[in-house]
Amino acid sequence: MSKKKPTVRRPPRKNRGRAGKEKPRRVSIPRSALSGIGWPALPAPPAAAILALNYQFEQSQWWPPEAIEAMQFRQAEKLLAHAWRTVPFYRDRLGVLTGLKRGGLTMEAWRRIPILTRADIQDGGLDLVSRALPKDHGRAQDASTSGSTGQPVSFKRTRITGLFFAALNLRYHLWHGRDFSAKVASITRLSNPDSVGEPHNWVPGHVSGPMVLLDIRTSISEQLAWLEQVDPDYLLTCPSNLRALFQRCAQTGLSFPKLREVATRDELLDPDLRAKCRQIWGLPIVDAYSAEEVGMITFQCPEHPHYHVQAESILVEIVDDQGRPCRAGESGRVVVTDLHNFATPLIRYDINDYAVVGGLCPCGRGLPVIKTVLGRVRNLLTLPSGEKLWPSYHFVFDDALGKFLPSLREAQLVQRALDEIEVRVVATRPVTAKEEARACKALGEALSDAFAFRFVYVDELPRPRSGKFQAILSELSD
Repeated sequence: MSKKKPTVRRPPRKNRGRAGKEKPRRVSIPRSALSGIGWPALPAPPAAAILALNYQFEQSQWWPPEAIEAMQFRQAEKLLAHAWRTVPFYRDRLGVLTGLKRGGLTMEAWRRIPILTRADIQDGGLDLVSRALPKDHGRAQDASTSGSTGQPVSFKRTRITGLFFAALNLRYHLWHGRDFSAKVASITRLSNPDSVGEPHNWVPGHVSGPMVLLDIRTSISEQLAWLEQVDPDYLLTCPSNLRALFQRCAQTGLSFPKLREVATRDELLDPDLRAKCRQIWGLPIVDAYSAEEVGMITFQCPEHPHYHVQAESILVEIVDDQGRPCRAGESGRVVVTDLHNFATPLIRYDINDYAVVGGLCPCGRGLPVIKTVLGRVRNLLTLPSGEKLWPSYHFVFDDALGKFLPSLREAQLVQRALDEIEVRVVATRPVTAKEEARACKALGEALSDAFAFRFVYVDELPRPRSGKFQAILSELSD
């Protein structure tokens, strides 16, 4: 197996802010653990392990795709052997690989393993938990998903899974040239919605500026006042919240001159939001895609808007409804395997998302590419004919509703039946019958005239406990 890098390596992405203006880069060094030794730093665990992983990540990202895949299957063999020996759920399930010799795992053999569903995890319970976790992986800790898909799952993870999460988070910051001395404002879900989180370090293994936290369930007016007060260099939040911030800033003219970049996560990023960010704040958006069960899945490429799979940690497949692999340009279901969770191995796990396969990236990295993340199964509308439909937020809410409902503040589409969609509207004044009729007609043209649209007017659209707002939601069974 060759580990040869491409002959031409791309230079690191420059640290650019508004209108592409290059920012001066500050020197960042790891946090040292020894008295009197600051540089070169001598870090203690786990910082040393985080830096060791990143040294390897820096090499492996430039390997050719076939070399990366070969190493993934080498690690997957170790995971499968452990699961077969110590996890009751997999004893029969992995029988399809009986007779496979060590080093003989291929993609063809891998696809014989049945796909794992959320229902499997719920039904499997403790049978999915290892009976003999390696001692050096640390103690197993309980974790669970928020249940935003309607099917919450519980599982266990270890110190090792946390270590890979931190190391990949560091890679994310390095890829995008962030200034580690800067201040980050994170608007996210806190355990107490009335509290403001304590500032903390935001760069794994390094000394950094502060990250300040605000609960996402506070009002947009409060969020904007808070942002003015804390005056951050970077903003981290979810796309639906960012859209609401843009809407208010467009109305008031409020801006944040010190802000350099916006980072998004947790929800589908509609492409029009990138354009809005450039238009209103003059800034780029950098997006990441993760899941509670498996951690980091993809990061946006430093040079392109598509995403690179974090293949050193996770094996990602995109398959059609028959479980066959999709080709570049095709969309399918996202199936993931965390290569290092030995507490609750999630092998070929369908996380109920859809995405589009990408081709080789011009940046030179051999990491697999996802062109677009389309969203959750629950964001997929179904026509009466049975055909599936991925609505564009921009197309539906700006071109249809926004054009004919001038008082629109926020909206949500909820498919209640095959032929009915409930349109939940928050408006600054009562909507006239004429406006509603025009908006209804525009929705029919944007989606399908096979739907009946029923408008419901509310004072607010409350966020679920997870903090993840879904502007388009299907209540039909999968």
